[in-house]
Amino acid sequence: MPKNKKKQDTSDSDSGPDDRTPVKKSKVEDGSSKSTSAQGEDEWQLDRNRKVTVSEFKNKVYVNVREYYEKDGKQLPGKKGISLTVSQWKKLLESADEINEKIKTF
Repeated sequence: MPKNKKKQDTSDSDSGPDDRTPVKKSKVEDGSSKSTSAQGEDEWQLDRNRKVTVSEFKNKVYVNVREYYEKDGKQLPGKKGISLTVSQWKKLLESADEINEKIKTF
């Protein structure tokens, strides 16, 4: 085994990046939970530790689905998640009906 090969982390713990921006919460018309962070990102809570956000990075818009963790009473973004470009997000939405049909088979 080469000496420069990194050991893979197999633990479920997540120490997340240094994004420590506070979040302001509000209710959306349909009753779902929508939040707005101090950076201007909108957030939609999927469950206790998962959120969807829409953000801009280097003049590109992304839809982010991310797992969060709690530290010192604050929810912080973790490493586990995915950022989709707008075209990838649209392709996922186009596939939603087929995905829902497949889910019904289980």
